[in-house]
Amino acid sequence: MKRLLVGLIVLVLALVVLGAAALLLVDANHFRPQIQASLGKALGREVSIGTLHMSVWTGSLEADQIRIGDAPAFGRQPFVSARSLDLGVKLWPLLVHRELHVTSLTLDKPVVRLLQNRKGDWNFAGLGGAPAPTEHGASGASTGLTVDRLRISDGRIELTRMAGDRKVYDHVQLSADHVGTQAAFPFELKAGIAGGGTLALDGQLGLWRAGNAVLTPVDAHLVMHDLDLVGAGLMARDSGVGGVLDLDTQIASAKGVLRSKGRIDARKLQLVASGSPSPQPLRIDYQADYPLNAGTGRIANTVLHAGAAQLSIGGSFDNRPAVMRMDLKVKGQRQPIDDLQPLLPVFGVILPKDSRLAGGTASMDLTVRGPLDALVIHGPVSLDGTRLAGYSLGDKLGGALALAGVKAPKDTVIRHAEAMLTISPRGIDADPAKAQIAQLGSFTGKGRMAADGALDFRMLVKLDEGITGAGQGGQGLAGLLGGSKAGGALGGLIKGMSTNGVGVRVGGTASAPSFKLDPKAAVGLLEAGTRGNGTQPAAKPPADSGKDVLNNLLQNALKPKQPTSGH
Repeated sequence: MKRLLVGLIVLVLALVVLGAAALLLVDANHFRPQIQASLGKALGREVSIGTLHMSVWTGSLEADQIRIGDAPAFGRQPFVSARSLDLGVKLWPLLVHRELHVTSLTLDKPVVRLLQNRKGDWNFAGLGGAPAPTEHGASGASTGLTVDRLRISDGRIELTRMAGDRKVYDHVQLSADHVGTQAAFPFELKAGIAGGGTLALDGQLGLWRAGNAVLTPVDAHLVMHDLDLVGAGLMARDSGVGGVLDLDTQIASAKGVLRSKGRIDARKLQLVASGSPSPQPLRIDYQADYPLNAGTGRIANTVLHAGAAQLSIGGSFDNRPAVMRMDLKVKGQRQPIDDLQPLLPVFGVILPKDSRLAGGTASMDLTVRGPLDALVIHGPVSLDGTRLAGYSLGDKLGGALALAGVKAPKDTVIRHAEAMLTISPRGIDADPAKAQIAQLGSFTGKGRMAADGALDFRMLVKLDEGITGAGQGGQGLAGLLGGSKAGGALGGLIKGMSTNGVGVRVGGTASAPSFKLDPKAAVGLLEAGTRGNGTQPAAKPPADSGKDVLNNLLQNALKPKQPTSGH
């Protein structure tokens, strides 16, 4: 028995050695035409492979290179080219019956070119060959190749859309099992994004739609980290805007419509060149529908979160240009201003140095249109019950209010403010704009802040009647100053600042605004103050007297107060 067992072992070893020797004697290139034809028929593309080598121990065929041709309408460069191909096959059927049964396919360092023509068609749409006819004559899935195990190692995807923009994804790793055109199959894909970000996509793909692969259903989970909007080519590098996104979303494609729903965390987001990056992360819960053949989509049920503040977003986008175009509505009613602070620099709103808005609410109804890197934002914005902490508007008005005996509060308390804003790459226009400032009065007018922060506003300022004494039968400050010609003129001016108002021009920069009286408005009010209260105008003062009062006033008015000495 022992001799029999030894004999059987020797026989088996001999058969293995003979089989290995036989395989080594087989010229693997003899099967290359058949393999090229089989792969080409399954893919619907011309396939060429380099010199084949037989690997006895792994039961696979190794090729020096592989090229998969592109559709004729997309040029002569290959759709896929790879440095090497490892093709796992069932050797016995191949050697004896010349039948190709692929068990695995591994591409090393492949380059995949994804192209879109001017009609919006993709070069991968025809993969899989012509669809096989069904029993009723309709087209169905093709009867292509089935691969138990597909792997791509350190690949590269070059994507060029009809707008001409080009995006590159490096270090692509793809793993898919039971790949075929007859059933859905699981896959995992990882890649590096230009600009330093990463992409991970996993889910189910199929049933494959031969003849129009764009219609192939997908159900997958997409995660992106550190997506740089400029580095990834989503915004122009010289636009002055940008941001970094983390995205976690579920995507599902059926009948050519891609639906996604998930969350975006935005860091250092800046949407206008005149602004600055958000100091805090922002969260966007979004939902979008995107018909793949149309290149345009809809955004709905989307909310921008900034702390407890929530702004609703809805509208459409157009992905056909090189930079995506938006047409959105952004709405929010009575949102807490404290939580909206991180959004102010995103939209180019600059506050005076060392100040901030505190308390109160903000409301807005905005349209957002244009390319993603050159948006134009337009609509009404209002503030209620807030204060500009760390900035005293009354103090900045200086001597004019000191003459009126007004003690300026430490902060600027805004009862109500509203403006029709237009925010664009050129800056911010407010036309019209008005505000009610506690212990001061009302401001109405219009103006703009340029992209560099320079201010040019023309405002009509009306002081509260409680400050000037207007309407108090001469008992207020204006009445007390009426005892002399000069005092009467000044009293008339101060009274006029509540009844008629006085022109003020706001210049400087948003971080350091400056205020100047409009001389024409001041002279008009001064002349009105010398007429008295009777029906007949008062005797006109000497020509120089009015000028002297005006000059003295203008020398002190709107001039920052000097710090007092420590002595």
